[in-house]
Amino acid sequence: MSKYLVWFLAIIVFEHFVSIGIGCAEDQAKQFWWSNISYQYDTKREYITLTPEFETNDLPFDLELYGFVDFTGDHGHDETNLKNHCGSFDLFKPLNTFGIAEDNIFLHMFDVAMEYNINTFTDDRCYFGFRWRGTRTFGGISKFLNRIHATFDMTIFLARTDGRQGHNWWMISPHLKIPFSIGRVNCFSSTWCDIDFDNPLNEYRHDSVSGQSMLGVNIWKQLYAFCEVKYEDFQKPFDDAFGMGFGLMWQWYFEKPDSVIR
Repeated sequence: MSKYLVWFLAIIVFEHFVSIGIGCAEDQAKQFWWSNISYQYDTKREYITLTPEFETNDLPFDLELYGFVDFTGDHGHDETNLKNHCGSFDLFKPLNTFGIAEDNIFLHMFDVAMEYNINTFTDDRCYFGFRWRGTRTFGGISKFLNRIHATFDMTIFLARTDGRQGHNWWMISPHLKIPFSIGRVNCFSSTWCDIDFDNPLNEYRHDSVSGQSMLGVNIWKQLYAFCEVKYEDFQKPFDDAFGMGFGLMWQWYFEKPDSVIR
C-alpha cells in the first residue's frame, strides 16, 4: 500500500471527528471556504496522483481565490514516488468592485483574473486576463445555472510573465461543474480545459488542448468515489497525454453565517 494512500485515509479518519459545515460551493452569493483532497490511480499511464484543492470568496477587497496542486510520479510501472508537481493559484476580483460603474450589469459578469502556475518541468509563471461568470449573466443562463447550483465560467488569458508570449499566444479556459442526485445519492460532474494558442511550452504541437472530465458519487459522509478522463498536453511526456483515473475524494465545506457576513 502506498504511503500516500495511508496519509489520505488518515486525513479522512481525522476529519470524521471534526464538525464540517454542509453546503454548496456553487452558491456564489454566499461566503464560503471549500476544499478537497483526492487520491487517484491512472490505469492507462500507471501512476498515482495526490491532489489538494481549495476555493474561497471570503477574502478582503472582494477577492476570490482558487488553487490546486497535482503531485505525481513518473508514468509507468505503478509509480508511487510523487516527485513531480503541477498546479495553479488563481486570484479573481469583479470588475465592478474597482470603484467605477458599480451597478453596471455588463461589468458585473466579468472578473479580473491572475493565475500563478507552478510546474516541475518549466519555470513558474503568471497569466493575466479576464473571467466571465455564467452565474452573473443576466437572463436565462444565470437563472438556469443558479437553479441547479451549477457553475459555468470562461477565463481568457492574454499576457504572461515568462518571456515566452511571442506575438500570437493566448489561452481560453472554460469550466463547468454540475451537482446532481440519483435517488438519494449525491453526485457531481466537473469538466475543464485549457486551450493554448501558439503554445511556447509544447514541443509537439503549435496549439495544444488539455482538459479533465470527472464524475463523482458520494459513498459516505463527505467521501466521494470518482472516475476522471484526462488529456494533459501540459505535462511531460507530451506524447503520453491521455489517461483515465479512478480514486477517492474527501471534501470540506464551511459557509459563513448570514449574521456575520460583511
